[in-house]
Amino acid sequence: MTGEEGMSRGPSFQFHNPSDAFRFVRALPDLEVQLAEVAECTSKHLRLKCLTPHVIGCFAHVLFSYTCGDAAGHNMVTIATQRACAWVLTNLADEYNIKNFYIEGQMASEKKASWGNVKVARGVEVTAWTSLSDAVCRRVLGCSSEHLYEIMQMGQEACIRNGQHGNNIDSANVLAAAFIATGQDAASIIDASWSHLTPEYDRESQKVTLSLYFPSMPVGVVGGGTRYATQQEALRILHCDGPGKKRQLAGLIAGFALALETSTAASVVNNTFAQSHERLARRASEDGRPRCRL
Repeated sequence: MTGEEGMSRGPSFQFHNPSDAFRFVRALPDLEVQLAEVAECTSKHLRLKCLTPHVIGCFAHVLFSYTCGDAAGHNMVTIATQRACAWVLTNLADEYNIKNFYIEGQMASEKKASWGNVKVARGVEVTAWTSLSDAVCRRVLGCSSEHLYEIMQMGQEACIRNGQHGNNIDSANVLAAAFIATGQDAASIIDASWSHLTPEYDRESQKVTLSLYFPSMPVGVVGGGTRYATQQEALRILHCDGPGKKRQLAGLIAGFALALETSTAASVVNNTFAQSHERLARRASEDGRPRCRL
């Protein structure tokens, strides 16, 4: 399931004092239509959603949030915002005492883990969920549904104690593989790194319901690395190579991540986690003999 989507750029405007910065921010609602016209003329796919200002000292940081069609939109929003900011400097600098602007003031949280990307979608907001019976858990995962739930609950408590960013087991593994395979900006994995795994257990039916929420998954099915032949092939395999398939791609990646979360948790429960790494990830010793086992 997908929710909001967006892509942002966070320029900062420099003023002589904070009062001028606040005066400019108060005028932004009246300027939004004009700024949208200037920004949107750079791409037929781009639409300005909103402007979110923050005054910090003598700077007005303005988060420009857009929708970008089927593209992830990293470059698209940069070009559009540059054009809009240049228009502001040319036409409004004297009226609002603007000294200069900088295309990115670090408010967009690009390629960074931040609460900003949790509160406002940078990419596609997406949730994957499943419900597993006890019989399926025992047959496929090698553990009971209750035990699977308990280990996930235990992990949640440890995440809180450890102050971790989000609550997941290893969803970054899927993000890394899927982003590279489908031509996404690999460094933007960090934008999607916050995810929230929620286990719920029904003692009457013995079913465990699992949901994995990503507030920001910056993916696209056109532009950038999606143009390469191998990445196009991967998108075709996933049936995500056509128009309007960006949300479908985000949903598939979230689903794959939830599957890995479930599998990894089960391997911890049934004590195969270390064994699988030893068997599948390690080579034989240098003399050709298998590594010793206790």
